[in-house]
Formats: sequence, structure tokens, C-alpha cells
Amino acid sequence: MYISNVNSASIKLHQIQSNNIQESHTTTLASHDYLTLIYIHKGAAHYETQQAEQVELKKREVLILNPGHSITLSPIRRIEYICVQLTGIIFTSSMQLDTSDSFFHIKQTSSTFKDYLDLALTETKKSYRGTDLLLKKLIECLLIQILRHNELSIKDASMQSKSHEIEQIQAYIRANYAQKITLDSLSEVADINKYYLIRLFKQFTGLSPIDYLIHVRLKEAEKLLISTHQSVAQISDQVGFHSPSHFSKTFKEFNHITPTKYRHTYTPH
Repeated sequence: MYISNVNSASIKLHQIQSNNIQESHTTTLASHDYLTLIYIHKGAAHYETQQAEQVELKKREVLILNPGHSITLSPIRRIEYICVQLTGIIFTSSMQLDTSDSFFHIKQTSSTFKDYLDLALTETKKSYRGTDLLLKKLIECLLIQILRHNELSIKDASMQSKSHEIEQIQAYIRANYAQKITLDSLSEVADINKYYLIRLFKQFTGLSPIDYLIHVRLKEAEKLLISTHQSVAQISDQVGFHSPSHFSKTFKEFNHITPTKYRHTYTPH
């Protein structure tokens, strides 16, 4: 959902190629040292999650493999796919900086996503003037489209050793979101300068610490709106806003819908 600074990341295209897998062939795709994007152009396949669940990967969907992981695809029918391999970045959840996640399944892509891939494929087949620059911009467009519609972030792979401080802050926010939290209090928790904290947190998650706090509070509010009969004012106080009007304004700003309308729309009937 939130877009980190894609332009500042150390992203390099290793390769992009189109391929296919016949219906009768089960194939294991490994990311090795690369972040790998697998876009399904035609057909469908099953893959197995870490919880041993069979999940279907369909046309116009994307599977993201972080470096050092693999996935086994069992085609339901012949699949055609485009594989993009990048260096320099890792995908994480915006809500949890859990780099142990081996893959992410993107179930919706825009109509232009395939256009960017096709143009990138064309550029790699011949050496045009400005090819490297155009490929960089095309990859950035692909990443932005993924980040825009999913609760994911990217982080610079070279900064992975600094993730402990951010994990500590995220855990603290998730455990104490209903309390008053300030940049100063977060700085004390992590024992680092608050301005450095802001910069580092945003590099890892794509969000400022306070935006992350708001996001956590709103997600908890969404759960309570659907699962309880508490009033909007009660929920506002319970998740840490303490001002119903500010809560409603912020909720609508992020979700494009009021809390009351959200409850009516998404509560099971």
C-alpha cells in the first residue's frame, strides 16, 4: 500500500526472460542470489506454501521470491511466464519487517504491468542508446505498481544488518499502539537519535514511524468495526486516537470511506 523510495534503492536488473512450463511438468524455480518476480502471462499452476497449502497462481498474477528461496510450480495447464531477476533489494511486509518471508503472492496487477514487461524484454534483445536508463525506469514502474496496491515495502539488501532496531520499534508499536507514542519515546526504545530513526525506519518500511503507528491503529480499528458492536467513539479510544472526530477524519483519509460506512459494507450479514 505504501511506496518506499524506489528511486534511491540499489536496484540492478540481472536478467528478464520469457519461458513456459508444460502441463505435465513440475518445475522448481530458484531465486538464488536474486530477487525474482514471476509474472503469469497464460495458464495457471499450483504451488505449495510453507504451511503445505496448495495455492493457485493464475494469469496476470505475480509471485515474488526473495533471494535464497525457491518455489515448485505444478501447471494445471500449460503456463507462459516472464521471469525478472534483480539484485540489491528485498521485499518485506509493511506491517512486519520479517525478512524470513520467502515469497509474496500478488493477486492483482494493472493492465500496464504486462506492457512494462514486454517493453523491458524488447530492450534487452538489442542494445539501444539509453537502454540501461530505460530498463531502470521500467523496473521502478513495476515495483511502484506492486507497492501501490499491496502492503509491502522494499529495503536495500545491503542494510539488512540494521534491521534489528526497526524490528524492535515495530514490535513496540504493535504492542503499545493504544498508548500515547511519540518520536521521542520511540527514540528511547531503540536508543538512537530520533532523526536517524525516522530516516532508517522509512528506508526499511516505506513509512515514517508515526505513519506506521497510524496504520497499525487503523488496521485494529477495522477489525473492531467488523467484529464488535462498539461505537465509533469507543473504538477510537480503544485503538489510541482518543478523539472520535480525528479518528473518523484519519480513517476516511486512508480508506476513502467513513468508519460507519466501512462497518456497514464489510460486516458479514
